[in-house]
Parts: sequence; structure tokens; C-alpha cells
Amino acid sequence: MGASTIPAASAGKTRFTTTLTSGTSYTVPAGVTYLNVTLIGGGGGGASSPSGSTSSAPVAGSTGGTTTFTGATSATGGIGAPTYFNPGANCQNAAGISATANSGLGGNTASSVGGTASTYYVVGAGTSAGEPGQIVTSTLAATAGASITYAIGAGGAGGVNAVSGQNGGTGGSGRIEVEYWV
Repeated sequence: MGASTIPAASAGKTRFTTTLTSGTSYTVPAGVTYLNVTLIGGGGGGASSPSGSTSSAPVAGSTGGTTTFTGATSATGGIGAPTYFNPGANCQNAAGISATANSGLGGNTASSVGGTASTYYVVGAGTSAGEPGQIVTSTLAATAGASITYAIGAGGAGGVNAVSGQNGGTGGSGRIEVEYWV
């Protein structure tokens, strides 16, 4: 359970940090009585672009996964990017860019620029992405040698356009940052 205040650093103690990006169990180091943990949820996926025909509508990205650490408040994943309208014939597409692993950032939405000579539509164009994962910080009482279970939230999948292949980018997975003093 989280504490309401962070204990003051004692003279002669050294600060250590560990970043957890995989695995499911953390062992509290010797001499440690509390942990400061920052949980970052997985980022939401970007939406796909529509194809150049009305037969293929864009698809929204999915929500990122929740990051957990026993005793701490969980960090929920970011919401996937919503879909946009279909720009019609003659559009030009560009696939979305995936977020960096363990960043908790959202994936980019694929872009579409198209229309007729007199009407152009811009969909996404790199300005819309899945939302980043939630960031939650907690201070926990700890027992040296104890094993604490955790889970890293996966990044949300990008929307898939089966016709054009212009898919949204995948959200970045989450991570846990652990700080302690010995």
C-alpha cells in the first residue's frame, strides 16, 4: 500500500534506480525499507488510413495495456486513436509510425491525402496518435528479500487497413522505474 510521504534521505545513503521493461517479479534489495515506483502504462495504437476507395474505412487503434506493481496504484494504458472519414478516390497514404518500446507513447495514425483536383482531404497526417499511457508514482514500504510481482502494459495495436496496407503505428509498451536508497 502506498505511503503518503516520502522518507527523507539519510546521510551516507546512496540512491539506486532500476528500470523494469520485462519479466514479472522484482526482488527487494538487502537493506531497503521503502521503494519509490513510477508505473507507465502502454501507449494506444494509431488508426489506419482509409484506402483510395469507399470500400475500405479506417480502423481505430486499440488501447494500451495496464502496468501493475503489487502494492502500487496501476497505470492504465492510453486510448487508441479514433477513426477518421474516408477521403474517397485518388488518396495517397502513408503508414503510421510505431512508438519506441517501453516509452508508453501512442502510435502515430496513418495519413491520407487525397480527393479530386478541387477538393483535398487530410486525415491524420501525423497529427493524431494513440494517447500515451498513464503515469502513476507510489511510495511503498518494503521488506528486503521480498518478491514483488508486476506486469508491463503492452502497447496498443495500430488499426489495420486490409485494402491499402496503410496501418496505424503500434503504441509503445510501458515500464516501471524503481528508486531506492541503501
